[in-house]
Amino acid sequence: MYRLGVWLFGLLAIAHSALADTMDWFIRDWPPVNILQGPQQGQGAYDVMLNRLIAALPQYEHQLHISTLTMRQQMMQQQKSHCLFGLLKTPQRQTFLQFSEPVAVIPNLQLVARADHPLWRQLQGQSAVDLNWLFGQTWHGMVEQQRTYPPQIAEHLAELLQVSATDTHLVQMLKANRADYVLEYPDRMFYLAQQYPELALKTLPLSGLPAVSEVYVACSINDRAKAQIKAVNQALAVLRHDPQYRAALLDWLSPSSRLLIKNYMAQSPLFEQHVDPTGTTAPAGTVRVR
Repeated sequence: MYRLGVWLFGLLAIAHSALADTMDWFIRDWPPVNILQGPQQGQGAYDVMLNRLIAALPQYEHQLHISTLTMRQQMMQQQKSHCLFGLLKTPQRQTFLQFSEPVAVIPNLQLVARADHPLWRQLQGQSAVDLNWLFGQTWHGMVEQQRTYPPQIAEHLAELLQVSATDTHLVQMLKANRADYVLEYPDRMFYLAQQYPELALKTLPLSGLPAVSEVYVACSINDRAKAQIKAVNQALAVLRHDPQYRAALLDWLSPSSRLLIKNYMAQSPLFEQHVDPTGTTAPAGTVRVR
């Protein structure tokens, strides 16, 4: 079991009533948004943002559970009480999960390949790649299995190499020429590529997809979770304007992605920056790690 006590910054385990309502959060190791191992443990974007959300919900006892993507999928479909942070909203997921207001906005999936790959010669001068054109080429594309992809990609999954998020290093696959490209979040790939400083990557947006995606807190569909989502939304109304909460995401982005997200936030009524006149900090909630 991973020892996560070190990264629960500012969250003190205190005595709590046995009648306290519990929020069970399921997280998985998926850098750089969740980092559960190594020297940067607990410093991922969603690690910090979730910690601040928990601190803003002291009326609940919070339990953190380490899970895999497979376990999360099973939890969703079996309707076991749980909550997830940073989830994409889809019509299918809305049949068994209820969603909060947006917790963050992230750069969308892009085409990522080695900077020296010949495909870039055919894409020279283009601001985005047409997916129908891309899937019509002979290059071997790659995605991670068991994830949710937009319809333009999902309908072609059978044509792509689908690899395990747990056992496969995407950058290593590109480096070894086992795949020509991957459809992935660019900043995640840049983070993973830090292990291979000799390898340069290049990215390009996907035509037909928005530049950014909003992500949410999602909890099981039941009366207790309905009240929890309401409390989450009330906390987010303050947190989305909190400099430390916003910086948790922005600090992990490349300069171009950071500019993209800042511009989006500046134009969004939900994320538009304002100053909290109280200057208060939420008290810590109760947290247990399992």
